[in-house]
Amino acid sequence: MRKKPIALLLLAILISLSLVGITARMDPPEARADITEREAQLTTLPENQQGELLTALVKHYRDNDPLKSLAYGEQALTLFSKIPDDIRKVTVLNNMAWIYVSLSQYENAQLRTDQAKQLAKASNDPHGLFTAQTMQGIIYWRKADYQTALKTFEQAQEIAKQEKNLRGIASTTNYMAIIYQTLGQPEKALDYFIRAFNIQKEVGDEKSIAVSLNNIANMYGTSGNYSLALDYQLQSRKIREELNDLPGLAQILGNIGLTYFYLKDSEQALSYLQRSLGYYESLKDQQGIAEIHGNLGMVHLHEHQLESALLQYQEALALAKAIPDTALEARINIDLANAYIELDDPEQAFKQITTGLDQANKLGIVSLSAYGLLTLAKVEKLRGNSERALTLSAAALNSSQQLQDKRIVRDAHEFRYQLYKHLGQAEQALASLEAFKQVNDEMFNSESDQRMAFLLSHFEAEQQEQQIKLLQADQALQKTQLAQHTYQRNVWLGGLSVLFIILLLLVNRHHQRKINASLNQNIQSQRELIQAVAHEFRSPLARVQLAFDMLEEQFEQDKPTRLIDTINKGLSELEKLIKEALDFIQIESKSRPLHLSQVNLNKLLGELMDANSVLYPDKTFKLEVNPSEACLVKADSTQIARAFSNILRNAARFARSQVLISLKQEKSRILVIIEDDGPGIPTEQRERVFEPFVRLDQSRCRDSGGIGLGLALAKKICEAHGGALTISASQLGGAKLSLACPLVNRESDNKNSSTKAAEH
Repeated sequence: MRKKPIALLLLAILISLSLVGITARMDPPEARADITEREAQLTTLPENQQGELLTALVKHYRDNDPLKSLAYGEQALTLFSKIPDDIRKVTVLNNMAWIYVSLSQYENAQLRTDQAKQLAKASNDPHGLFTAQTMQGIIYWRKADYQTALKTFEQAQEIAKQEKNLRGIASTTNYMAIIYQTLGQPEKALDYFIRAFNIQKEVGDEKSIAVSLNNIANMYGTSGNYSLALDYQLQSRKIREELNDLPGLAQILGNIGLTYFYLKDSEQALSYLQRSLGYYESLKDQQGIAEIHGNLGMVHLHEHQLESALLQYQEALALAKAIPDTALEARINIDLANAYIELDDPEQAFKQITTGLDQANKLGIVSLSAYGLLTLAKVEKLRGNSERALTLSAAALNSSQQLQDKRIVRDAHEFRYQLYKHLGQAEQALASLEAFKQVNDEMFNSESDQRMAFLLSHFEAEQQEQQIKLLQADQALQKTQLAQHTYQRNVWLGGLSVLFIILLLLVNRHHQRKINASLNQNIQSQRELIQAVAHEFRSPLARVQLAFDMLEEQFEQDKPTRLIDTINKGLSELEKLIKEALDFIQIESKSRPLHLSQVNLNKLLGELMDANSVLYPDKTFKLEVNPSEACLVKADSTQIARAFSNILRNAARFARSQVLISLKQEKSRILVIIEDDGPGIPTEQRERVFEPFVRLDQSRCRDSGGIGLGLALAKKICEAHGGALTISASQLGGAKLSLACPLVNRESDNKNSSTKAAEH
């Protein structure tokens, strides 16, 4: 499956997020501390005093209980027809229009904004006129009439400029930027985003800042920098939670879910999208519900849960048609086409993609059209029309390059490579493959560089704060202990400094050699992985050395022994991490050959049990074997011993009092079972313990040490020998790990031995 352009998805979420609360920013503030008490007194107030309270209630319930807000709005309009209050009536009409927009009732929303504009002009209320004009722009955008929406926002901005309304100028600039990006004009969109952000910083409004953070996240997401996009989205989410902005929170949760999807974390993506769906359903936002159903379908499709994906897409399509929302309907039709491609149903896929692409072209959504062209190319390939598939993919590639959407560019190159390869056109296939690799590398390098700069700036700020705290603590310590500890601290610090520098140089050189050797042996994909690992490990080592040098220069007399111990401990942990990670990569990539020999498991397990008895004197180890069975396997004695040692130590660490080892010889294999009486592992978490760098949060891994590679390494060693490692519950109460080893064919071994003897 090819993922849809992230710019389109994030834009759909971003604009709704930025629109939430527009009238709250524009209208004069009402007292809310006692709103509930005042609501209870509404019926007892004289009619000439009810207008202010009804207006406040409409705004108070607008985001959290829209239907109740509408009811108060109708009551207020009835009152204002008897007792005119044009300013408050305009405010009520604009708030009701926003509610109708969130409920996708655009005709009702248009009616209320028309009434608000007419009344604001008649009463010379520029503030109310600006709000009504902006609301109409929102309505046109939601109806996918982008050109009319642009003109309407420009008219609203002129009103804001005349009134020197900075918030209004910033919001309309932001809306226009989003529409320009939707229409495939990224440079112009970026210019408008920067203008809006500068104004919002000047104003200092929290909601505006949250919107700007989302804009930045959107720009990073479009260029494929999803990690940075997620950082900014989480900051925006924090502001939304502090403001208790439920519509905005619904949108940002959906936004975060999409980013996790593009980071290939489907579990987190589903979690955030489901939470977002819950908020939308409570708010009765039909468009939001439809978007989330479509995004859930995308996640299920990626996980090859095809029936679930189709159900989600069909639900989303039905809602989009009911609203109606042609832009959303077009996107879902294209998504459905991709689902039918996975189901190998070219005719149904062709029906969906032609409908969706036609809708996207009519609306002028260039990014969606590029995505649709690439999907249509896949359908044509499935139908056997390879030449047309090439033409369509070329059009998609050209369009996405103009949009600067690297994801579609990369996917188009990859598709063309596969198509040329299928057609046997080696030269063109090679060119497409090189183009794909270049774009993919650009996306990876861009994200890595910007992520490093982002982390470095945060690290420096935290480092300065820690240095200040350390200085204050050292000054207090110097007043009481300086005289008796100065000489001893200086000696220790000098010796440890020299030792630390030597160790740092040796470890760095040692691991650099290992990484370089591995790079020369692995295929290109492994080479890129180890380069990334080496790069990430060298940076922390360099920062540790820099911090230590700075510490030595600042504290010439009073030496922080605790800090020295902490640095040494961190260095040891880092050394262990590098070693185990590299071993795991070598075994997994099969770059380390096995030196097979005949191994007696009875003897090997006995020796390992004795060794662990010394390490864990408080635990009882028991080995159950049949003395009459030799239990011989053909294996690399070093690697198989390492695998058993990792499993035994894991069992010993978590056992309360005993570890049981048993051997069972079956027809074609030997089964080694290692059990403990520890806390056990939940069923849903058992397979995860074999994943690299996974340490569960339950009691089995609390204070247990290690980095999460022991069992993963044991499993890979076992599989390299043609065996299997599984986990289940033990009758002792803890975990039960079963390792199956292929049995040595004794007859074959005897024949080989006889042959060799005869030759001699």
